[in-house]
Amino acid sequence: MPIKQRLLQRFAKAKEMVGPKWREKLAQHDPFFDTRTGEAYMRSVAQAYSDARRGHVDRIERVTRALERIAGITSSPI
Repeated sequence: MPIKQRLLQRFAKAKEMVGPKWREKLAQHDPFFDTRTGEAYMRSVAQAYSDARRGHVDRIERVTRALERIAGITSSPI
């Protein structure tokens, strides 16, 4: 399975654990996501979750790893 797909699966799991206000929680826990660029990253990943052709792997990784930290998931190698 491609890296992008694995990251999106991990994103879905972390997002589910964090809850429906995952964007707000992410912005509270990581100053990067409380910026215009950080918001763009979160939006990009949310769109990639809906349509896997969208989103950049690096953005997906950054958002996923940050969400996993909030959810208490130990990140594993990609």
